[in-house]
Amino acid sequence: MAGKADRLARVARIRGLQKQRALAEEGKAAADLDQLRQMRNRIETLRHSYTPVADDAAAFALKSMAHQYDRLGKALANTLDRAARAEVRLEDARQVTLSAHRRKRAAEELADRAEAAEAREVEARLERAAPPRRITRA
Repeated sequence: MAGKADRLARVARIRGLQKQRALAEEGKAAADLDQLRQMRNRIETLRHSYTPVADDAAAFALKSMAHQYDRLGKALANTLDRAARAEVRLEDARQVTLSAHRRKRAAEELADRAEAAEAREVEARLERAAPPRRITRA
């Protein structure tokens, strides 16, 4: 029985390492999503500053501003698409982390049960090996 408890304890340790890896991947996905959100906010701010105005003084730069506005709009659309994909990756990473946590807990519970069964077996062997006790009546 010692072998089974040791094997299950090893499986529990491996599951713990897998959970740590999944947590690291989830953290990286969250950081990537946060970075993309910050980029989106910067692009939106820049795009807003390049919004063409119909002023006589700024009429010479209207075409240039419109061109920059259009380019920033394309960049914003691209960033929003990347952010949506990053959100999907983050959700996938969260699901992997959750399943890794469940597998780790299951492996730990199995290891604990095997250890308890081993302890009960040792105790039963000791009881069977003990010399019989004589009960004296008073």
